[in-house]
Amino acid sequence: MSRGRITVITGPMFSEKSGELIRRCQKLVQYGRKKLVAYKPAEDQRYAKDEIVSRIGYRLPAISIPRHLTDELVARIYKETEDADVVAFDEVQFFNKPILGLVEELAYRGKHVIVDGLNMDYRGKEFGYIGGLLAMADDIQQLTAFCAVCGSPEAVFTQRIVNGKPAPLGSIILIGDSDDYEPRCRNCFVPPHKVQ
Repeated sequence: MSRGRITVITGPMFSEKSGELIRRCQKLVQYGRKKLVAYKPAEDQRYAKDEIVSRIGYRLPAISIPRHLTDELVARIYKETEDADVVAFDEVQFFNKPILGLVEELAYRGKHVIVDGLNMDYRGKEFGYIGGLLAMADDIQQLTAFCAVCGSPEAVFTQRIVNGKPAPLGSIILIGDSDDYEPRCRNCFVPPHKVQ
Protein backbone atom coordinates (compact mmCIF):
# COMPACT_ATOMS: atom_id res chain seq x y z
CA MET A 1 0.00 0.00 0.00
CA SER A 2 1.31 3.43 -0.88
CA ARG A 3 1.94 5.93 1.88
CA GLY A 4 -0.43 8.85 2.13
CA ARG A 5 0.71 12.44 2.11
CA ILE A 6 -0.83 15.91 2.46
CA THR A 7 0.47 18.84 0.42
CA VAL A 8 -0.93 22.33 1.05
CA ILE A 9 -0.35 25.13 -1.47
CA THR A 10 -1.23 28.51 -0.01
CA GLY A 11 -0.82 32.23 -0.56
CA PRO A 12 -2.81 35.35 -1.51
CA MET A 13 -4.97 35.82 -4.57
CA PHE A 14 -3.01 36.11 -7.84
CA SER A 15 -0.15 33.91 -6.57
CA GLU A 16 -1.05 31.06 -8.98
CA LYS A 17 -2.13 28.56 -6.29
CA SER A 18 -4.47 26.76 -8.69
CA GLY A 19 -1.75 26.78 -11.34
CA GLU A 20 0.69 25.13 -8.94
CA LEU A 21 -1.91 22.51 -7.96
CA ILE A 22 -2.64 21.77 -11.65
CA ARG A 23 1.06 21.58 -12.51
CA ARG A 24 1.79 19.13 -9.69
CA CYS A 25 -1.23 16.97 -10.54
CA GLN A 26 -0.42 16.84 -14.26
CA LYS A 27 3.18 15.89 -13.48
CA LEU A 28 2.04 13.05 -11.19
CA VAL A 29 -0.42 11.78 -13.84
CA GLN A 30 1.88 12.13 -16.86
CA TYR A 31 5.24 11.12 -15.42
CA GLY A 32 4.28 9.25 -12.25
CA ARG A 33 1.42 7.36 -13.95
CA LYS A 34 -0.83 8.14 -10.99
CA LYS A 35 -4.63 8.10 -11.04
CA LEU A 36 -6.13 11.46 -10.07
CA VAL A 37 -9.52 12.70 -8.89
CA ALA A 38 -9.86 16.48 -8.46
CA TYR A 39 -12.60 18.53 -6.79
CA LYS A 40 -13.58 22.19 -6.72
CA PRO A 41 -16.30 24.17 -4.91
CA ALA A 42 -19.46 24.31 -7.06
CA GLU A 43 -19.94 27.96 -6.07
CA ASP A 44 -16.71 28.95 -7.83
CA GLN A 45 -17.66 29.09 -11.52
CA ARG A 46 -15.50 32.05 -12.53
CA TYR A 47 -13.78 30.17 -15.37
CA ALA A 48 -15.41 26.74 -15.79
CA LYS A 49 -17.90 24.45 -14.08
CA ASP A 50 -16.05 21.16 -14.50
CA GLU A 51 -12.43 22.28 -14.54
CA ILE A 52 -9.92 23.89 -12.22
CA VAL A 53 -8.55 26.84 -14.20
CA SER A 54 -5.61 29.04 -13.29
CA ARG A 55 -5.37 32.69 -14.26
CA ILE A 56 -2.51 31.99 -16.66
CA GLY A 57 -4.50 29.29 -18.44
CA TYR A 58 -3.66 25.89 -16.92
CA ARG A 59 -6.71 23.58 -16.85
CA LEU A 60 -7.53 20.34 -15.03
CA PRO A 61 -10.81 18.34 -15.16
CA ALA A 62 -12.55 18.45 -11.78
CA ILE A 63 -15.79 17.45 -10.08
CA SER A 64 -17.80 20.37 -8.69
CA ILE A 65 -19.07 19.73 -5.16
CA PRO A 66 -20.95 21.93 -2.65
CA ARG A 67 -18.70 23.67 -0.15
CA HIS A 68 -20.88 22.44 2.71
CA LEU A 69 -19.62 18.87 3.04
CA THR A 70 -22.25 16.48 4.42
CA ASP A 71 -21.69 12.92 5.65
CA GLU A 72 -23.28 11.65 2.41
CA LEU A 73 -20.98 13.77 0.25
CA VAL A 74 -17.90 12.70 2.20
CA ALA A 75 -18.92 9.03 1.76
CA ARG A 76 -19.37 9.65 -1.98
CA ILE A 77 -15.87 11.17 -2.21
CA TYR A 78 -14.36 8.13 -0.45
CA LYS A 79 -16.09 5.90 -3.03
CA GLU A 80 -15.07 8.05 -6.02
CA THR A 81 -11.44 8.07 -4.91
CA GLU A 82 -11.06 4.37 -4.01
CA ASP A 83 -8.79 3.69 -7.03
CA ALA A 84 -7.11 7.12 -7.04
CA ASP A 85 -3.51 7.69 -6.05
CA VAL A 86 -3.89 11.47 -5.91
CA VAL A 87 -6.88 13.52 -4.69
CA ALA A 88 -6.88 17.29 -5.22
CA PHE A 89 -9.08 20.06 -3.79
CA ASP A 90 -9.06 23.58 -5.28
CA GLU A 91 -10.01 26.68 -3.24
CA VAL A 92 -10.05 24.58 -0.05
CA GLN A 93 -10.68 27.62 2.17
CA PHE A 94 -14.33 27.61 1.06
CA PHE A 95 -15.12 24.13 2.44
CA ASN A 96 -16.64 23.68 5.89
CA LYS A 97 -15.04 21.85 8.84
CA PRO A 98 -15.46 18.25 7.57
CA ILE A 99 -12.69 19.02 5.02
CA LEU A 100 -10.17 18.47 7.85
CA GLY A 101 -11.29 14.91 8.58
CA LEU A 102 -11.77 14.14 4.89
CA VAL A 103 -8.24 15.20 3.92
CA GLU A 104 -6.73 13.39 6.91
CA GLU A 105 -8.63 10.15 6.23
CA LEU A 106 -7.75 10.19 2.51
CA ALA A 107 -4.08 10.44 3.50
CA TYR A 108 -4.52 7.55 5.97
CA ARG A 109 -6.00 5.58 3.05
CA GLY A 110 -2.74 6.02 1.17
CA LYS A 111 -3.69 8.95 -1.08
CA HIS A 112 -1.48 11.91 -1.88
CA VAL A 113 -3.88 14.75 -1.10
CA ILE A 114 -3.01 18.10 -2.68
CA VAL A 115 -5.02 21.17 -1.70
CA ASP A 116 -4.72 24.83 -2.55
CA GLY A 117 -6.28 27.73 -0.71
CA LEU A 118 -5.97 31.32 0.39
CA ASN A 119 -3.73 31.82 3.40
CA MET A 120 -5.86 34.69 4.78
CA ASP A 121 -9.16 36.41 4.10
CA TYR A 122 -9.34 40.11 3.20
CA ARG A 123 -9.14 41.00 6.92
CA GLY A 124 -5.70 39.38 7.20
CA LYS A 125 -7.15 36.52 9.28
CA GLU A 126 -7.01 32.73 8.77
CA PHE A 127 -9.49 31.76 6.03
CA GLY A 128 -11.74 28.79 6.74
CA TYR A 129 -9.85 25.73 7.93
CA ILE A 130 -6.60 26.43 6.07
CA GLY A 131 -4.77 26.68 9.43
CA GLY A 132 -5.81 23.17 10.42
CA LEU A 133 -4.74 21.84 7.03
CA LEU A 134 -1.36 23.57 7.33
CA ALA A 135 -0.91 21.99 10.78
CA MET A 136 -1.42 18.45 9.41
CA ALA A 137 0.47 18.94 6.12
CA ASP A 138 3.50 16.85 5.21
CA ASP A 139 4.70 19.65 2.97
CA ILE A 140 3.68 23.26 2.40
CA GLN A 141 4.22 25.47 -0.63
CA GLN A 142 3.87 29.11 0.46
CA LEU A 143 3.39 31.30 -2.63
CA THR A 144 3.56 35.07 -2.93
CA ALA A 145 2.25 37.51 -5.53
CA PHE A 146 3.37 40.89 -6.85
CA CYS A 147 1.99 43.76 -4.74
CA ALA A 148 -0.53 45.77 -6.77
CA VAL A 149 0.63 49.00 -5.06
CA CYS A 150 4.45 48.90 -4.91
CA GLY A 151 5.30 45.95 -7.16
CA SER A 152 7.15 44.00 -4.45
CA PRO A 153 7.20 40.24 -5.19
CA GLU A 154 6.43 39.59 -1.50
CA ALA A 155 2.66 40.12 -1.38
CA VAL A 156 1.07 37.72 1.10
CA PHE A 157 -2.18 39.63 1.75
CA THR A 158 -5.38 39.83 -0.30
CA GLN A 159 -6.88 43.33 -0.24
CA ARG A 160 -10.63 43.64 -0.93
CA ILE A 161 -11.30 46.69 -3.11
CA VAL A 162 -14.46 48.80 -3.45
CA ASN A 163 -14.40 51.65 -5.98
CA GLY A 164 -10.61 51.34 -6.21
CA LYS A 165 -10.04 51.71 -2.46
CA PRO A 166 -9.53 49.24 0.44
CA ALA A 167 -12.89 47.92 1.65
CA PRO A 168 -14.25 48.28 5.18
CA LEU A 169 -15.51 45.24 7.12
CA GLY A 170 -18.17 43.18 5.35
CA SER A 171 -19.03 39.55 4.63
CA ILE A 172 -16.07 37.16 4.71
CA ILE A 173 -16.92 35.22 1.55
CA LEU A 174 -17.26 37.18 -1.67
CA ILE A 175 -16.12 35.19 -4.69
CA GLY A 176 -14.55 37.71 -7.01
CA ASP A 177 -11.61 38.55 -9.20
CA SER A 178 -9.35 41.50 -10.06
CA ASP A 179 -12.23 44.01 -9.79
CA ASP A 180 -12.77 43.01 -6.16
CA TYR A 181 -9.34 42.00 -4.86
CA GLU A 182 -5.65 42.70 -5.29
CA PRO A 183 -2.49 41.24 -3.77
CA ARG A 184 -0.57 43.45 -1.35
CA CYS A 185 2.63 43.25 0.68
CA ARG A 186 2.52 43.90 4.42
CA ASN A 187 3.56 47.55 3.97
CA CYS A 188 0.74 48.30 1.49
CA PHE A 189 -2.04 46.18 3.04
CA VAL A 190 -4.78 48.16 4.82
CA PRO A 191 -6.81 46.00 7.27
CA PRO A 192 -10.55 46.73 7.04
CA HIS A 193 -10.69 48.00 10.65
CA LYS A 194 -8.13 50.69 9.69
CA VAL A 195 -9.96 51.90 6.57
CA GLN A 196 -10.80 55.60 7.00
